[in-house]
Amino acid sequence: MEYEKVSALTDIQKKEIEQLIERVHEFDGSKKDPYLNNQFNYYPQMTSFFLARSAGELVGFVMLYADGNYTESVDVFMVVAPQNRHQKIGTKLWQNAHRVLREFGYQKWEFIAEKGFLDSNPNFLNNKNLIADPEPEYQMRLDRGKQEFEDTRTDLAIRLLESEDVSKVVPIYTESFPESSAKEAVTYLTKGLADIANENFVLIYDKEIVGCCSVDISKENEYYLYGIFIAKKYRNQGFAYNFIIKVINWLNNENSYRRICLLAVDGSNSIAMRLYKSIGFEVETEVYYLYET
Repeated sequence: MEYEKVSALTDIQKKEIEQLIERVHEFDGSKKDPYLNNQFNYYPQMTSFFLARSAGELVGFVMLYADGNYTESVDVFMVVAPQNRHQKIGTKLWQNAHRVLREFGYQKWEFIAEKGFLDSNPNFLNNKNLIADPEPEYQMRLDRGKQEFEDTRTDLAIRLLESEDVSKVVPIYTESFPESSAKEAVTYLTKGLADIANENFVLIYDKEIVGCCSVDISKENEYYLYGIFIAKKYRNQGFAYNFIIKVINWLNNENSYRRICLLAVDGSNSIAMRLYKSIGFEVETEVYYLYET
């Protein structure tokens, strides 16, 4: 078994990982894909990707998503090829990743797992000395077809985010995500803006920016919506609903062959769940974050 680690992935490595994850999804009935980029990691020089190969074939993968400094928690995504499980590959990959986390001072991390996998492996948590957060995250899916969604507020408009917008968006960002600093907000927005695999939209009302939404366009057949937020004083007035509708219609007009939209929502956010369901999103999978006991 050969092991390697890198801070950023090549296009060839990304393709290998995507093919491995596709096989794992088929076997486990899982749905969630990792974000194969380290651009939002707080320490860009930190090794974030760990690969295991058998006779040159990729059979295991770990990714560290660490967008906060060493005082915050890191998301750990791990997969091992079905035919190569129970060979301590995951253990070795985690040992390598854990070593890097400790080098950078991280002391908290969460492993990502889906309900289908946990249901099929009822002893997994006990065997690994893990506990699952009782509140899942839901990945939601919208199969758009060719439909045009009808917005209900013509006084709202959207356009692509521009570099000069960042300073105006930062206060809305920190208001929406109070755990983030203004510096983190600037980093998030500027890096997203520079990434050709992202489309970034702002919502305009009365000539002012009142919301923002990012879309990962790296997949050929789907969009992944994330980082959706609205200024506090405009919430519960149909702004978010119409914002998402307008973004979906924009995407549909730009690339009509992409039929699928995905997004994630915290299980405790019942307001967002109702919003997304009202548009037509349905729960595709339940994602659980696992902690070491």
